[in-house]
Amino acid sequence: MIFDASKKLIRFYGRRKGRSLSVNNQFALQEGAKYFIKNSHLSLTSKLILEDLVEFKPKKTILEIGFGSGENLLKSAKTNPDILYLGADPFLNTNAKCIKEILNYNIKNIMIWPDDIRKIIEFFPSNIFSEIKILFPDPWPKFKHKNRRLIQDNFLISLYNVLKTNGIITLGTDHFIMKSWILEIFQNNSGFQWTAETAADWRTKPIHYVATKYEQKAINENRDPHWFIFKKI
Repeated sequence: MIFDASKKLIRFYGRRKGRSLSVNNQFALQEGAKYFIKNSHLSLTSKLILEDLVEFKPKKTILEIGFGSGENLLKSAKTNPDILYLGADPFLNTNAKCIKEILNYNIKNIMIWPDDIRKIIEFFPSNIFSEIKILFPDPWPKFKHKNRRLIQDNFLISLYNVLKTNGIITLGTDHFIMKSWILEIFQNNSGFQWTAETAADWRTKPIHYVATKYEQKAINENRDPHWFIFKKI
């Protein structure tokens, strides 16, 4: 369990660690600590986070929530060295795998939050992100588990606060329940506008996105990924 900035209880479901970390992965986490946002949430403040981010003097800042092995995060950062990418993922194994690649390629424009994004989201300065990416969040398909889904009304309010006006939230999912859930939750918030004009807009992956391991698995199993882009108005 974790607590957010307002001291409301947030429950994290699932394991943060899978199989035992290899020596190489442990070394990657240690060496990659310099890429971490300060990871003691008890001492976090908006001022401290802003200091971490503005040190880069980026053209813009993009948040990717649940970056998995980091395929999209790494490719984006390599392609756009003048943009700062903040990746948030609670799973230590995927953090280690991504950080190894950051170290291998000496990527300078990525910062990592190696924990649940809800633990830190309230501390970000308002209107700081140009885009927020949430790729293939766990659908928790059973009705009794719907409160475990990341996309919730209160979380969407938090995202609205840290997103710039006209900034976008891009979501990808291959699960039919999650597709309906995303549309339902966003329709509850009048601060966002769905940008799709035709069916092709939500059936086609954004051009600059890299296929992740999970997305490719879905395609191989004949599950069609769909893409939803919402603009803050």
